[in-house]
Amino acid sequence: MPLIITCAVLLAVGVVVTVVWWPERFAAPPTPFTRPTGSDESEPGRVRHLDGLRLYAWWAAVFMVIGTATGILITGAGGRLTMRLLAMTSPEATGRFTEASASVGEISLEGTFTFLLFGALPFSFASAALYLLVVPWLPSGALGGVLLGAVMFVTVSPFVDPLRADNIDFLIVGPGWLAIIAFALLSLLQGAALAAIAGRLSRSLHLMTRRNWPQTVAPLLLSIVLFPIGAVLALGGLITFALPRLLPWFLDIRASRTGVVVGRVLLALAVVAALPAFVGAVVSIWGR
Repeated sequence: MPLIITCAVLLAVGVVVTVVWWPERFAAPPTPFTRPTGSDESEPGRVRHLDGLRLYAWWAAVFMVIGTATGILITGAGGRLTMRLLAMTSPEATGRFTEASASVGEISLEGTFTFLLFGALPFSFASAALYLLVVPWLPSGALGGVLLGAVMFVTVSPFVDPLRADNIDFLIVGPGWLAIIAFALLSLLQGAALAAIAGRLSRSLHLMTRRNWPQTVAPLLLSIVLFPIGAVLALGGLITFALPRLLPWFLDIRASRTGVVVGRVLLALAVVAALPAFVGAVVSIWGR
């Protein structure tokens, strides 16, 4: 019971934060960063390697904060509460084992930590990376996050989770319609929380300088604990240092008028392509 209460409190915090910061609009720092003409550099106007790292560190810090926050508050706490809800509506399944070898009805700290580490956080970081990639293609504010949550639910859930039709868990707990509604709401909330927190953070987090570097570096320390993500970010930092023009160029291209049009078309095509599988999964699971 204490774990469930804790998850409920965390989810409530996530909902409140999302509602309070709902109007926030994502504001990316300007690119590219160049040395002023007439500087001591042999190539005036060249994008400096350290400037590239400063820009990269800003995006990496935002990624770490929104991924960790939504992973704990929304997908972690919310996902655990959804599992508990489905267990409560399926008392006959108590003691049976799910596809992940978890015992239905058993609430343990170890099981919760395992779900957070191998389920909630990977999903939240993947969705955080996707949000930062496509944010120029979405409506501004949390509404864009809700739209992204819907896109993710349609395009990802039938193939990965949580709406795989061949997932035996839907034969153990249910009803299916309740699971679909709960997971859909959780996905929409995840998208909205990503947009709200990212919007707020983007306006308060400045590019790293000698004075404010702890503000940017502190979120990156999370990547040391989450080693796989830290390794990916470290690799990205090396690439950015070696090719300082690459990140500004990519960010500008994706946010250009042509980039926005192409991006929205790609999102629409992804939804259309995944729609048959999504509808099939919903129909299959709904009546179980």
